[in-house]
Amino acid sequence: MSIKTKRILCIIPLLLCIVLFVSVCLAHWKPAWTALDALAPQSELKITPSKKQVAAFEAQNVDFESPYDADECYNITPDFVADHSGYMIFKYERSNETFILYDGQVYRLGEGLGRSNITSVALADLNRDGQYELYFTFLWGSGILRSQIGYFNPANKKVTIFDQSVFISDLMLTVNDSGTLCVNTVTSDYYDIDSSVDYVVKAQEQIGTITFERHRITAQIDQSILDQKPELIQRFENMSVGHKILYKIEMLLYKLGILH
Repeated sequence: MSIKTKRILCIIPLLLCIVLFVSVCLAHWKPAWTALDALAPQSELKITPSKKQVAAFEAQNVDFESPYDADECYNITPDFVADHSGYMIFKYERSNETFILYDGQVYRLGEGLGRSNITSVALADLNRDGQYELYFTFLWGSGILRSQIGYFNPANKKVTIFDQSVFISDLMLTVNDSGTLCVNTVTSDYYDIDSSVDYVVKAQEQIGTITFERHRITAQIDQSILDQKPELIQRFENMSVGHKILYKIEMLLYKLGILH
C-alpha cells in the first residue's frame, strides 16, 4: 500500500468525525432570535386617550412647542402595542402632533399639518431581527390631503416614511389570516369623528401590503383600486374648482416623482 493511500485512509475517519459533529450541531442549533408575528387589528382599531405617563413624557419632550393654546397631550397607545412592545404613543389633540417614547427617548411620528396625523398603528418584525418595528399611517397636507405610511425601526432608532402617497383617503393597517401586514382604506364613518385622540377606525378593502424584499422594507399600493372607488370619485366631484385644479397638479407632480 502506497504512502499516499495510507494518508487518505487516515484522513477519512477524521472527515467522518467532522461531518458527524457538524450534523449534530445543526440538528440542535437554534437561531438567537425568532421573527415575531405581526400584530394589528384584523378589521377595527379603537383609540382611547388616557393621561398615563403623559406628565413624564412632556417633561421629556422639552423641544416641542405647540402652536395652539391649551393643546392637551394624551397617551393613545393601543393595548396590543403596550402589551407587546416598549413603545408609548402620545398625541396632542389640537395640533395632532404625535410622538413615541421608546427606550427613554422621544421620536416624532408623521406630520400634524392640516389633518388628523396618525390614523392607525401596527407591530411587525419584517426585517426579522427579533424586534418589533412600529408601523403607522397618517393623513396630512396643506392643500390636498394625503395619507402615507411610515415605521420606526428600534435597531437604528430612525423613522422612515415610504414614498407612496394616497390622496383623499385615510389608511389603516391590518393583519390578515396568513399574518401579512396589509394596507386598507377606511369606512366612511371614520370621517364623522369629533376627536383625533378618541375614535374608532374600521378597515375597508385591502389596497396593498408591507413586506420585506431584497433586504428592504417596502410598501406596495395598488392605485388602480383607489381610482375605481365610487366614494373617492364622489369626494373629488364635491371639491371646489380650485381644489380640483390643485388636486390634479399635485397628482401630476406625484406621478412624475417630484412630489411624495
